[in-house]
Amino acid sequence: MITYKFRLYPTPVQSTKMEETIETCRRLYNNLLASRMETHDGYFAQKRHITQIRKGNKFLAGVQSHVLQDVATRLDKAYGAFFVGLRRYPRFRRRGKYRSFTFDYTGFSIHQGFVRLSMIGDVRLRLHRTIQGFAKRATIIRDVDQWFVAFVVEEEKRVRKAGSGRVGVDLGLTNIVALSNGIVIQNPRWLNQSLSRIRLLQRQLSRKKKGSHNREKARIELAKAWRIVSRQRDDYAHKLSYRLAKENCLIAFEELQIKNMVGNHNLASAIMDVCWGKLRRLTAFKAERRGGRVILVNPSGTSQKCSGCGEMVPKDLWVRAHECSNCGLVIDRDVNAARNILQAGLERARVEAEPIPVQRRRIGKFGR
Repeated sequence: MITYKFRLYPTPVQSTKMEETIETCRRLYNNLLASRMETHDGYFAQKRHITQIRKGNKFLAGVQSHVLQDVATRLDKAYGAFFVGLRRYPRFRRRGKYRSFTFDYTGFSIHQGFVRLSMIGDVRLRLHRTIQGFAKRATIIRDVDQWFVAFVVEEEKRVRKAGSGRVGVDLGLTNIVALSNGIVIQNPRWLNQSLSRIRLLQRQLSRKKKGSHNREKARIELAKAWRIVSRQRDDYAHKLSYRLAKENCLIAFEELQIKNMVGNHNLASAIMDVCWGKLRRLTAFKAERRGGRVILVNPSGTSQKCSGCGEMVPKDLWVRAHECSNCGLVIDRDVNAARNILQAGLERARVEAEPIPVQRRRIGKFGR
């Protein structure tokens, strides 16, 4: 499965209808959550309940049935993520915190630059690339003042081969990425570029009267400023992950515990700005599609160990060069760490590729 995302250009009437659909789904989500907390109804019981109450509710009747069923599916997934320890307990969604709804393949169709949405109409679509495969689901997404559609497509099998290279990736804050082949990318600090404007907009928002039209306008302007930062991060992560997956068949990353690292409030903002986790996830997905592989290794000692001779060379964090007195290697400390990460990744790949020895048992006279 792969997702294609396109920009939508709805008319004012269609935009209003989509806003109403989101609000109906949000209220239904909160009602289902309250029902689970009180009566402990299960997933299938709630789906049957939606079918029953839809007939007598004009708001629910104005939304395609599968869109409503998907709300129950989302709540069930939220509970599943909570029980396995991935997320906290599901919470009620206040207005503005529910931003999408989903059709199955019976609720939409694509034709001549438009997507036909059930009970909404033909919405103009900017189809900037060809969809290859069968679109099974379509999710309509509201992004501040813009609309998008994300098609989940059962992709046709295509031969995409990864390169023959092998690379280690060291993630950092001074250098956002250092590769074992010597390439170093400095941290562009996207948040710092927009921080002065974001602070100004936050002050302006705080002065506006709650519930007023001017406060809503200020809120939208602030959300747009944050959206610029988010899209810069996404653009970087997609382009670099594509390059890594295309050129290399094996990519080794540090297995950093990012969730624990952002507990340090002095570094949390900087760590979130470089989006290590997103880069790692996108690279793993794209490498797998090309037949490549991403390996996570233990980061312990990778900055202190000499990649030339293996000698430990202790150094403070502010020291940006690695100088080994044993073998004479002088190199950027992040590139040295990336080489050690690659060596650890190759060693782990070799160990995992070795066959597991089969222990044979002697069989006695009576088969025991």
